[in-house]
Amino acid sequence: MQFSELWEKMKKNWFFSAALCALCGLLLVLFPEAALNSLCYILGGFAIAAGVIRIIRYFEQDHSSPVLFQSDLIVGVFSLGLGLFMVGNPQTVESAIPTIFGILLVGFGIGNILRALDAKKAGNPRWSVLMGMAALSALLGAVILSNPFAVMRTAVIVIGAALIYEGVTDILLVFFSDRRGRE
Repeated sequence: MQFSELWEKMKKNWFFSAALCALCGLLLVLFPEAALNSLCYILGGFAIAAGVIRIIRYFEQDHSSPVLFQSDLIVGVFSLGLGLFMVGNPQTVESAIPTIFGILLVGFGIGNILRALDAKKAGNPRWSVLMGMAALSALLGAVILSNPFAVMRTAVIVIGAALIYEGVTDILLVFFSDRRGRE
């Protein structure tokens, strides 16, 4: 295979990957809720499959040393239950992610506020900067907790926009690389 044939093949693959990337990004931007639901169903499906496999593996094992195989049953049942929950309650799962993140931000923010107050007591002249940053963390956490689904939706849209940008950039790179190669 000559270089020109190899280049044409690489160029087609590169273009296809870039177009697929941009298309996925467009779908995320246009349909963020559907994308989140699909993700929950896909991850839930994988969890269900993993759980069933672990449970089957547990019952197929020789249980002469039961301690070694107990985890297969426990992990399998947990994974199966988690998968069923995810498939049955995708919106709960979607909202849980930013809720957990919001709780963590508020907690870390409060902890950092206490550290800033300790810095003030210790005479640190920059305690107010620390206090401002800590208060901002706590405030961001509170904003996330006030509407976790909107935060997740916005994050999906931003990811989609980044994928569109990446795909379009790659398509342009293919175009300009091909043009430059011909010159």
